[in-house]
Amino acid sequence: RLDLVFGLSSSPDYRLFPLTHPDRIVLDFQRTRLAPGLELKAGGNPLVKRIRYASRNDGMLRVVVDLKRKLQATEQVARSGRGWELRLGLPLSAKSVKAKKRISASKGAAKSSVDRRPLRSLVIAIDPGHGGKDPGARGKGGTNEKDVVLKIARELHALLKKEPGFRPYLTRADDRFLPLRERIRRARKQNADLFVSIHADAATNRKATGSSVYVLSQHGASSEAARRLAKRENAADLLGGVSLKDKEDTLAHILLDLTQRHTLDVSYEIANSVRGELGRIGNLHGKRVEKAGFVVLKSPDIPSILVETAFISNRGEEKRLRNHKFQKKIARSILRGIKRYFYKHAEPGTVIAALKKREHVIRSGETLSGIASRYKVKVSALRKVNKLNSDRIRIGQKLKIPVTDT
Repeated sequence: RLDLVFGLSSSPDYRLFPLTHPDRIVLDFQRTRLAPGLELKAGGNPLVKRIRYASRNDGMLRVVVDLKRKLQATEQVARSGRGWELRLGLPLSAKSVKAKKRISASKGAAKSSVDRRPLRSLVIAIDPGHGGKDPGARGKGGTNEKDVVLKIARELHALLKKEPGFRPYLTRADDRFLPLRERIRRARKQNADLFVSIHADAATNRKATGSSVYVLSQHGASSEAARRLAKRENAADLLGGVSLKDKEDTLAHILLDLTQRHTLDVSYEIANSVRGELGRIGNLHGKRVEKAGFVVLKSPDIPSILVETAFISNRGEEKRLRNHKFQKKIARSILRGIKRYFYKHAEPGTVIAALKKREHVIRSGETLSGIASRYKVKVSALRKVNKLNSDRIRIGQKLKIPVTDT
């Protein structure tokens, strides 16, 4: 076995997970920085190509160990002199690829059973609406929809990049026009697990406010407002010289495929989750997830939702849409909604499914509130997942650690 040893000044708060294509191990250390002048090098290591690292503004240090082949790593944390050591064990035997292991984390107390076969990250395609010669809706203050939704999409992309188990993809990263079906094609090329189209609403009634979330309707729009909105958004295809009138047969075929209930059901559940999170930071427009015939939602194999973040036609909400803090709030809400669904329905073989299996073994002096603080979850979440009626715990007791509070 070959060991990579990380020396730390205090007990580490970290998260470890494997990724593939290429094969690598990622370590995220919270509230940690690299000592001045120190470099991490692989040298002539027979298993490691190189070691990369980067510090983030929020105090997290990410270390990426690029591997020469797939392998099963072990980890162990222990005291060392006045500090602590995290020892990452890399087996020299190729048979280790097929093995399963138990990971011991901080203080040797946190454990999880993780299948070390290649794990898949979920691909989230983020689609900022409009762009280029299609400005979308325009507010009274001169704000273009295409600009604010691109900023929100970039925020969501940045947040998802920090989340283990997710790989975000932007259909457009700058101010360019994309036909609606090209957006779907790009998402499909990335093998997206979810397509999220981000927009800003507009209405003739300038008093209209709030966020809403849409999914594809098989049987027409769920409201007259949804019907008008779909007509306005779908008209963007004409700007690129793509008329929908000559595609009736193709559309009929796609709509026939959309009878696949699974895709629609998943879309609706994710939309409902995102809508609930948006309701925590502001008003909601309407009483439920809306349904309409948006072209960008007509992918038979990719769950798809369309988020109308706020009404750009309302002066107050137009001002909020231009505000960077509000843009981040919207992005965080969408992220929480996405996470809520995928953690609840973790697909076997994904990074998220592996992360959900974390366990913590109680040691002397530990409290439930202290464990909750360490793993950054709520005490109520620990009680719920472990079916605890009180905060009383005992030495040697195993606790399941939820990856998310939702």
